[in-house]
Parts: sequence; C-alpha cells; structure tokens
Amino acid sequence: MVAQAAARVVAPLGWAESARAAPAAQRRASEWKDALGLPLEQVASERDNDRFVETVAVFERPEPVAELVFTSEEAAIEALALVVAPVVGEQPPVAGEIRTVATGEQVVWAQWSVDEVTYECVLAPSGDTATIVIMAVLPSDFGFQRERLDEIVSSLEGVTTPMPKFSLVSWLVGAALVWLALALALHALMLAFVDQDHDHKQAGTRASVIMLALVVVGTVAAYVQLGDRAFAIAYAGGSLNGLTMWIFLTGIIVAGGHFLIVSRLDRGVIRSAPETGAFASGIYSTSDVLRSSITRTNMRMRTEEPAAASGSWAAAPSEAQPPDEDSGVFGPD
Repeated sequence: MVAQAAARVVAPLGWAESARAAPAAQRRASEWKDALGLPLEQVASERDNDRFVETVAVFERPEPVAELVFTSEEAAIEALALVVAPVVGEQPPVAGEIRTVATGEQVVWAQWSVDEVTYECVLAPSGDTATIVIMAVLPSDFGFQRERLDEIVSSLEGVTTPMPKFSLVSWLVGAALVWLALALALHALMLAFVDQDHDHKQAGTRASVIMLALVVVGTVAAYVQLGDRAFAIAYAGGSLNGLTMWIFLTGIIVAGGHFLIVSRLDRGVIRSAPETGAFASGIYSTSDVLRSSITRTNMRMRTEEPAAASGSWAAAPSEAQPPDEDSGVFGPD
C-alpha cells in the first residue's frame, strides 16, 4: 500500500512557484501554514510587482476526504469551511459548489471575501490525505484573474476519488456467514453422490475437502478485490492483510469444524442392502457389524453343543454287549 501524495497545481503561464515565487507570496503562504497547522507543499504566484501579488498555496492534511462529504453540496462546503476557517474566518462563503477536474474527479470549491481580499479555496481528495488549496487575489483584479483561477482548479493533478465508506464489522461477520453457507450447500450437494442413502459422513468429508480448496481461492480473490480499498480499510480501523487473514482463518475453521462434526456420524442406508435378513434395513455402523458377528458366533456354538451331547448318548447302547443266552443270566427256560 503506497501513500498518496498531495495534489499539485499547474502554475499558469508567466507564474513562478516554489523558491522562485514572489517573496510576498511566500510570506503569505507561511502565515497560512501557521494558521492552519498543516504542512505547506507548494506555492505559486505572479511575478513580484508593486501591487498585491496573487498567491496560490497548497497544503496537505493527514486525513482522507470521506465519501460522505460529497453526498451534498451543503455538506461538502461545510467540510471545506471548517478546514480553512483559521484563514478566512467563520463567516459562510459567498459562493460554493462541487466541481469536476480534468481527470474526472470531484473537488469542493468555495469563495470568501475578507478584508478586501477575495479567497478561493478547494478541498480535494488525494488518497489517504486531503489537499487544501487557497488562492488570494484583490477584488479589483478578480475579473481579470477569474479564468486563470478556474484553470488552476480544473487542472489540479493527483486528485483521487474520496475515501469510500467501509464497514469492517460487516466484512468480519459476513466472511464467517459466507463460509458457513458454502459448507452447508456443498454438504447438500455431495449427498447426491454418496454410496449410501443419507450418508452424511461421506458427504461431509467430501464437502470439507472441496471447501478447503475454495477457501484458498476465495481468500486470494478477496485480497485482489480489496486491494483498491486498502485506504478505506485502514481508515475504518483495520488493515488489508489483517482482513485477508481473517477471511482465510474463518474458512479453515468452518471447514475443519464441519469435518469433525460429520466424522462422528454413522453411515447411511446401503443402496444395495438385502430385502430380508439381519441387514435388510441397510442402516448400520461399525458397532452393528461387530455385534452381528458375535451373535452369529454364539449361535453356531449353541447349535454344536446339543449335537455333541446327543452323539455321546447315542453311542452308549451300541457299545454295551447284549446278554448271552448261554450265560444263564436269564435263567433256564
């Protein structure tokens, strides 16, 4: 971010400026500097003669001109009058308006008549500073100098657009809401491509991965878009780098939080689930699979135990020897 220098006047043909300006003009500009308490950037004047020396002085104010100043001519003229009051006094100007310079930018112009001197003053936006131009001529020479003074105003160099209004809070809150809405939209979209019906875990995981890529792209786009408003962001109490970092971190937090939430969800309904049997519903989790495996093992063990028992009893009669008829066990016939 490069600070904007004060605007400059183009000295009319035959005028002198800076160190070559008339001594009387330099003394007058120095008095204005002390009254305004602002740094003097440029002095221009007609060549010295016995009469009053027409003087143009340029001052730089270390505050930007807010866009709000140009909402109406009344507001613009009032803003200019407050700045130049130490020179022209508290009385209202005899004329004033918003003018457009040759570059297409707008400035505030007003005219005062004080102590037999006509003052024309200009408030011009110049990036993160404001430029104040004060011109002084004798009323008797004003008609002759009128066109020349208008040319000085219209040919001002370095005038910029006024500082646009920037709501830092809206951007801070809005960034979080945009990332949250994007995460929910991606989640809903990914549900159409999952392997199982209503599988929020898989949909959320995919959405989080896509979200991370979009956070990087979105942060870069925001930095480029906000580059021209760096002065406005600083004037609002923030910084371009700080706001960009906030946008990036909120996106990462939303994507990470989304992933952590969906990772705790169970799988959805298997689209190829059987119509009957233990998994007919198609809804199960890892714990369901383990529970089902244990159940089947217990069932097999219970089935094998009766079979083994019945086998041992069946073998008993076959192993016993039938009684011998000749042994006399049953006695004689």
